[in-house]
Amino acid sequence: MDPTTNAPGAWYFQALPEIKVTKPGETPPPSINAMDATIPVLDMNDWARPETQDRFTQTLKDACQNVGFFAVVNTNIDPEILDGAYAVAEKFFHQDPQDKMEIHVPGANGQRGYVQSESAKGTAFKDCKEFIHIGPPMNEEQEARLQFGKNVWPTGIDLETPMMELYSELREYAIPLQQALSSAIGEEPGFLHEMTEEGDVLMRVLHYPENAPTGVPWASAHTDINLFTILPRSTADGLQVQSPDGTWIDVKVPDGSIIVNVGDILQNMTNGLFCSSVHQVQDPGDGQERFSIVMFIHPRSEDEMSPRPKMIEQTDGVAKYPTATRIELLAERLADLDLADDGLLQLLSNSNLCERNIALGKASRDAMERLEIAGYASDEVKAELSRLRRGM
Repeated sequence: MDPTTNAPGAWYFQALPEIKVTKPGETPPPSINAMDATIPVLDMNDWARPETQDRFTQTLKDACQNVGFFAVVNTNIDPEILDGAYAVAEKFFHQDPQDKMEIHVPGANGQRGYVQSESAKGTAFKDCKEFIHIGPPMNEEQEARLQFGKNVWPTGIDLETPMMELYSELREYAIPLQQALSSAIGEEPGFLHEMTEEGDVLMRVLHYPENAPTGVPWASAHTDINLFTILPRSTADGLQVQSPDGTWIDVKVPDGSIIVNVGDILQNMTNGLFCSSVHQVQDPGDGQERFSIVMFIHPRSEDEMSPRPKMIEQTDGVAKYPTATRIELLAERLADLDLADDGLLQLLSNSNLCERNIALGKASRDAMERLEIAGYASDEVKAELSRLRRGM
């Protein structure tokens, strides 16, 4: 299927000319505008105006249903704050490895501090990237009640000030976006924000080194486990989203916009009406390194992420995704990636999520095998693994 046709889900994707790297002394190419974008573009001002709010909501719903990715302009995110965060990120990642390991947190399931790399679900090799995970600021009462990991900061670089300033900026922008998404799934505007206000919302600061080895992606094909992801502009190209026919499309958006994509949890809540699209980051081969900052919006651990009744009605009236809490879905994903500690594996086993997914044909083989190795696999999980190994 040609991605420029009007086939369902394909009309968002437009063929772009080959990207040309501007050399010193050359005139740079014109800026990307909304007509040149390869994913839907929404204007946040349309959400703020009562007379255009319904149109915005419908366009948002269409984008989440058909593509799972969209760009937003007029977000009021301060570009100087973003620039400051990238400047200090460059300083941090250009340090010697032992200096970066100062904020590595063993036993944190990769949820805080410096992480050297990771593998995407279903892949056996490591991505060519490194990153820092930063969570919400907390007072002593919240630390005791929420049991989130603490943020860790290096001693030689003031990473905390610019990063927490950007963290607050992105969290603030997420509020009206969550209101719009709540309306798009037929709920009251405050529905999602109430879930995420004390959620473990993670900001990931990424470094992709230049000249990745041949065949090794910066970030291999994957979906995100969270509700949705916010991506302010990165420092270089490389992000691609998979179109309905399997073609990889370079994501091009208007200058100053941010990218938003649907995560697996929102796909679960909408019973598959909203799609958590597969995406990847590839080194374009122009000799540049890439820095990117993304925010993963998560609800509270105990919140139900089960398919919403209104969404089931719009998807043939049958629940196609499991009943589950956020922590259960996260535990399964971390087990799949071999990042879950013993406590999370026990939680996954006790939740019976794997068993519910077996019934729906959605069980993760890798997660089930982790449970088996740890001695926590139920008879039903063992039987399913046996069936898979026999090729049935």
